[in-house]
Amino acid sequence: MELLSGVQTEDIFNNVFAFYGILSSEGYVIELNGRVFDRTATNPQLLVGQRFAETVYWQSSEHISKLVENAISDAAKGNKSKLTVDFRVSAAETIKIELFLHPIDGQSGNERQIFFCAQEISDREKEVEYFKERSERLLYAAENAEIGLWYWDLAGEEIFSTPKCNELFEVSPYDVLTINALLEIVHPEDRQRVEAALKESQTYGKEYNIEYRVIYSNGNIHWIAARGRTYLDNEGNPNLMMGVVRKVTDNKIASEELSKVYALEKKARDEAEEANRAKDFFLAVVSHELRSPLNAILGWTKILLTKEVDEKTRKNALETIEKSARSQAKLIEDLVDSARVASGKLRLEFRPVNLYEVIKTVYNLQRPSAETKNINLEFSSDNKNIQVFGDAIRLQQVFTNLLSNALKFTNEGGTITIQIQTDAPAVTVSVKDNGQGINPELLPNIFRQFRQGNENSTSIQSGLGLGLSIVKILVEKHNGTIVAESAGVGHGSTFTVTLPLHGTENDVSYEIKKTSRKEDKHLKGVKILIIEDDTDSREVLQLFLEQNGAIVKSAESAQQAVNFLYDKGNGLPDIIISDLAMPDEDGYSLLSRIRKLEDENGGNIPALALSAFATGENKQKAFESGFQKYHTKPFEPDLIVQDILQLVK
Repeated sequence: MELLSGVQTEDIFNNVFAFYGILSSEGYVIELNGRVFDRTATNPQLLVGQRFAETVYWQSSEHISKLVENAISDAAKGNKSKLTVDFRVSAAETIKIELFLHPIDGQSGNERQIFFCAQEISDREKEVEYFKERSERLLYAAENAEIGLWYWDLAGEEIFSTPKCNELFEVSPYDVLTINALLEIVHPEDRQRVEAALKESQTYGKEYNIEYRVIYSNGNIHWIAARGRTYLDNEGNPNLMMGVVRKVTDNKIASEELSKVYALEKKARDEAEEANRAKDFFLAVVSHELRSPLNAILGWTKILLTKEVDEKTRKNALETIEKSARSQAKLIEDLVDSARVASGKLRLEFRPVNLYEVIKTVYNLQRPSAETKNINLEFSSDNKNIQVFGDAIRLQQVFTNLLSNALKFTNEGGTITIQIQTDAPAVTVSVKDNGQGINPELLPNIFRQFRQGNENSTSIQSGLGLGLSIVKILVEKHNGTIVAESAGVGHGSTFTVTLPLHGTENDVSYEIKKTSRKEDKHLKGVKILIIEDDTDSREVLQLFLEQNGAIVKSAESAQQAVNFLYDKGNGLPDIIISDLAMPDEDGYSLLSRIRKLEDENGGNIPALALSAFATGENKQKAFESGFQKYHTKPFEPDLIVQDILQLVK
């Protein structure tokens, strides 16, 4: 038998196929011919070297190009493929084709190629056509509403479905949808739930109504809403199942966002109500605590001015007046300290301090009060030279508050123990009593303002509820921690303060030493300009940064910082760290001014805000002024080093 000539073969292929050709294993066109290109008014030879799946002919639907690409990949692996899809002849016309792909093994070392051909078909499956003819209006409405319909005769595996339904499950409009294809695209976390819903519907003939996620081949995740039911035969066996599906991704996202908004709004409202309630309680306590000693002062003063009293009564009166005045002074000091904390103006003078002497002084001052109440006050320490870096007056305030608190809530005959234990690189001080104890429900809020004590109690305990909150703030200012523990009411309580020891290297704290070791002086050579009006805060920060290898210059005002930048002899810093609350000109205004400078004067130097203000408004204002990072006081050594490194890099 004589072989056909090349011309005859081409005539036969043009007569049999709409188009045909050869692809590389990667899907690039090597040859492309066919009569269909007479209708496209394009020269198929112009497509040689292009990716076949990305040509304009597959753009009648967003999924067709991907289906063709998948079929080519399958053929490149040595598998024959067949695909029924739309072929875009022009902007106004598409035809239905059946695309065949056949792998051709390479010879003499050549790579595998793919022969492909397409035949034009005029009809879809008869069952689908029948469905369309009988339900044209319903199908039209469903397609325009982007709703997919499917019908499954459970005697077989094939599902009769509309094009929109196939599209939602990433199947060609002309391919048959199967239950496996339907489930395969479902998100793994939702698949078991979907299978359970379908199984329950088939078992009991029930309706199902579920929402679940699907994952498309491009990795996008969408939400599908599915609803349908199973019909049982006369013997109770499932024989027919049908349903509707639609994409609800946008609705789901909108619903989730709305839920988040509602949750945030409710949280904000609850917090506002709680804050108002706490402040009302606080005002009641303030009124009680300020009036009580004032009542004693005025009462005894009136008696002394209007009546003759004996020497013993006079002495008792004066002692009561003095005690009440001191009590009122303490309350006012707490209020002032609380206001200073809120405004970021709490000042500390850091220097090496012997913590043993501080606590021993507190113990000696409070011992008379303990003896008056017949309370056994015990003090022990494993070391008499315990060096910490801090403010001696504020540390004395911390332990005075803790010991006074223990004396207040310990009954006559009770015991209070102060124990100091050094375990390098930190020292731990515990104040333990066997007094009234703390309700477990109150422990989480014991250090919060306005929340100390039992608000439901009919009797108001002495104090404003500010002492422990101030203690916590002062301890944290010293880079320490404080913990409150209690087994419950009647079982006493223990307050444990942990502070970093101050070593021979004059480091600010153990945290700073730890950070220096951990970072291995990663700030070495980094030039930093600190702008801080508070001398103590400026010196502590500068010392910490220098111990981490940085080259630090400091300015105590905004104008001094600008002058430093204009002075060419100083050289520009790599980063600026600035306080926000400063006299004359604050940090917001300063950085806005710096950002207007030329680059050679530091206009684009990275900047980090370091402030005692921690509200969202302050942070937002700082970012709008030109800061890239925001760090609250007291600074966390690890975090501020990370912030600096991120800005410099």
